[in-house]
Amino acid sequence: MQSLYEIETTIKRVSKSQGLSWGISEEAGKAIRSLEQSNLNGLESFKRLIDYGFNNLTKLLQTDQTNTQNLCPIHFGLFFYDQSHKKEIHKTFNFYELREPLIIIPFILKAAKRNLVYFKLNSKDFSLSITPGNIFSLTKGEIPQSLSDFTLSVIPQREVNYSEKTWDELYQLSLDTFVDESEEKKLSGAGAGLTDND
Repeated sequence: MQSLYEIETTIKRVSKSQGLSWGISEEAGKAIRSLEQSNLNGLESFKRLIDYGFNNLTKLLQTDQTNTQNLCPIHFGLFFYDQSHKKEIHKTFNFYELREPLIIIPFILKAAKRNLVYFKLNSKDFSLSITPGNIFSLTKGEIPQSLSDFTLSVIPQREVNYSEKTWDELYQLSLDTFVDESEEKKLSGAGAGLTDND
């Protein structure tokens, strides 16, 4: 079995040999290393990408570009890593086709954490959510080798996944930790004591 360092270095060199810049190649190596470290098939996905050829892929350079066929997952991931802090990116985008969508996950995870944004990717067969807390979930289907007619939403705040009733009940329970203020309780050690140094 190859070490993670060997995987990262090899992917970086292969990417460079196939025409990517050293900087992008280095990011590709880190992404595939991250996938393999997470027991996801990063190497197999990357090999299919190489077999398809970077020259046959489309780079995502701006969100309103008309050609979004055969999008490169490396450039797609790097675009949102670099741009998702901007307010104008905080919306839903429609794209036509993305090759090897598995490869975008490490980039989007880093973007979410760095820029404190949430990502939701949806297609008819596959859905993916990524949060700033390094958590992602596949809500339906397996990760396909190619993704067609999909949306990606960049959301600047988390969604509320609990009811007001749940919050109110939990908050009321938390009030049980409060101590009624009295001279006797201050002397026995509750609260800040007789002198508050804050």
